[in-house]
Amino acid sequence: MVVAATQGGARPSRPGLRRPLAERKTTRMRISHAPFRRLGLVGPLALCGGLLAPSADAQTPEQPVVPATPPVAPETPPAEAAKPVEPVAVSANEDLAALRAALAETQKQLEEVQLRQDEAEASAASSATDAQPSLKIYGFADMGIQHQWVKKSSPVANVFPTNSTSFVVGNINLYFDAQPFEHWRGLVELRFTNAPQGDPMTFGGIAGTFRRRDNSSYDSGGTAVNAPMWGATLIIERAWVEWNQLQAFKLRVGNWFTPFGIWNEDHGTPTLISLVLPQFILQRWIPIRQTGLMAYGNAFAGDWELGYALTFSNGRQEISNTNFDDKFGYGGRVYARRDTGAINGTLGLSYFTGTTSEQSIDLTGLDPIEFEQRKTWEYNEHVLGVDVALDVDATRIRAEAMLRRQTFTPGHRIAGDPAFALGSVEPDKWQQSAYLLVANQLPWLGIEPFLWGELLEAPSVVGDGVVVGSVGVNVHFNPAVQLKTQVTRVVFFDWLYDSPFDNSVNNLSAVYSRLVMAF
Repeated sequence: MVVAATQGGARPSRPGLRRPLAERKTTRMRISHAPFRRLGLVGPLALCGGLLAPSADAQTPEQPVVPATPPVAPETPPAEAAKPVEPVAVSANEDLAALRAALAETQKQLEEVQLRQDEAEASAASSATDAQPSLKIYGFADMGIQHQWVKKSSPVANVFPTNSTSFVVGNINLYFDAQPFEHWRGLVELRFTNAPQGDPMTFGGIAGTFRRRDNSSYDSGGTAVNAPMWGATLIIERAWVEWNQLQAFKLRVGNWFTPFGIWNEDHGTPTLISLVLPQFILQRWIPIRQTGLMAYGNAFAGDWELGYALTFSNGRQEISNTNFDDKFGYGGRVYARRDTGAINGTLGLSYFTGTTSEQSIDLTGLDPIEFEQRKTWEYNEHVLGVDVALDVDATRIRAEAMLRRQTFTPGHRIAGDPAFALGSVEPDKWQQSAYLLVANQLPWLGIEPFLWGELLEAPSVVGDGVVVGSVGVNVHFNPAVQLKTQVTRVVFFDWLYDSPFDNSVNNLSAVYSRLVMAF
């Protein structure tokens, strides 16, 4: 309620009633509330009275209101002066106290309403959270048929299973995704395989007796004494726990895929366009996964998402999951991504460096028992990669290039390939690779043809230059099921170095087909 009053309490002067300022006294007006009470206006008038009237402690002596004497005719005897009507006194302080009590009660009711509203919102949020399971299990599987063609005299044909048509079980991956509390998440990815059943263990001839691996055994829990059981390998693809309360800074600890390029992290068959991965991943020019800490996050600038990942780990773990000598691996990735229109893309830059070594443990004494640890080989590496992903309507373009520098510690080099020279050692070297992939989703039957081209250079017994060309077709039956088919040709040649062998003997052709289901 707004109360208007004349500024400073001034009032207009009246002729004949003006007195000197020093002789003026404050006059308190008394108002009867009876007519206003019937109209329901006692509260507002009491408020006005409380605001405008002086307090009881500060008020000046009251001056009684003297009514004016009416004129009397000469022939009429003077009338007895009428007694002034005693006004009804109303305490403004009592009315103000009542108003304040009413306001306090109203405020209390509002606070109770707000409290109930907050409790209802919290309950709704809790119900929404409770509706989501704290553990989710999902995954994918792919299986199909394949055939490779290579000359039988090639080392490739005798080390790897080629020149035959085989039905295969490709990947069976399960994800255990746990989010028991807000801002905390754990993920374990497991892959089930038939490996290493049938892999050559030793070669015959001058190498000895030829033997293959055999994973079969008798099932001790079977219903017959000779019940067969076929063991296999369970691969931990990744296993980590993270705290993700802040968008700009999340912390992950455990075993995770190296954040490098496009394909290494996003490795699931349902998400990959090509069945064949880049050679720098297949040949592990970067560590596929690492064990340690990862900090990552992102922010937005207009239509662009800007993100980063920083890694601190044991480095490569192909030899062991533990660190031999307190030399760690460091790396990271930064990217800029736009995903808001018909033309979207991602530009990324990745890096990794670390020192990898092998240690030999020799028994040097029996009385007392003594051991000696010695470093057999050690190298340092720097790997730099740049990647571009561009989506233009139904066309997907992926391109990536990487450069690796490997330098050995003096006196600790890996033994070289005896095919070049007996007693040789690995040299320091540069390795580089690049690929381009273009796919287009046709407007009918979910058909997506694609082309793949890759070029890499690295010193090798089969030639330091390699060209990989592929053509493929993916058929998306629905969002969960697709058929992938790809034909590949691999050609070896001398690029910067001359090989003493015929590189073309290892040229390879292959066709792969997989039926993929995500669940």
